[in-house]
Amino acid sequence: MSQNQKQLEPFFNYKSQLMKDLLTNESIVKLIDDELPFEHALSLEYSQVFPYEFVPETAVHGYTYICCEVDIQKALNKTYLLPTLYIWVFAHKSKLRLPQGGLRVDNLCSEIAEAINGSRFYGLGELDLYSVKRYAPMTDYQGKVMTFTATDYNHLHDPNKAMPSNRRVGA
Repeated sequence: MSQNQKQLEPFFNYKSQLMKDLLTNESIVKLIDDELPFEHALSLEYSQVFPYEFVPETAVHGYTYICCEVDIQKALNKTYLLPTLYIWVFAHKSKLRLPQGGLRVDNLCSEIAEAINGSRFYGLGELDLYSVKRYAPMTDYQGKVMTFTATDYNHLHDPNKAMPSNRRVGA
């Protein structure tokens, strides 16, 4: 981690990593938009996949959406924070049922969990799936909110900062 990096920047980078993880996964892209060629997956960024909580203003077109956000629930201590990654997956009722059977939102949640649960690209150690709950952001849309937890550093260490003179060193 560079000295120029801001205190909370790593947490906001979780969202960039998630966007990358989602839009480079062919199964996930196909579930978001089954007519979009995979090589055009990046066109979903900020149209159907958002790094913030987004709810469409009107239900004119039947789309599927994925949104994400990071909260820091609490500081475990002065060394560690407990960030939480939320992922909202929702679809218009016309898109819920998949032609091959099953529900689009359920399959998307399964694919997302497969792609990132246990990932070491978020925080220290592994990203852990905590919960999957119902979510209905507006009329004619149904979905789930997935919650993942991680552990990350609370403070950046500055090796150029002098040690206090009253600090004990060694035995």
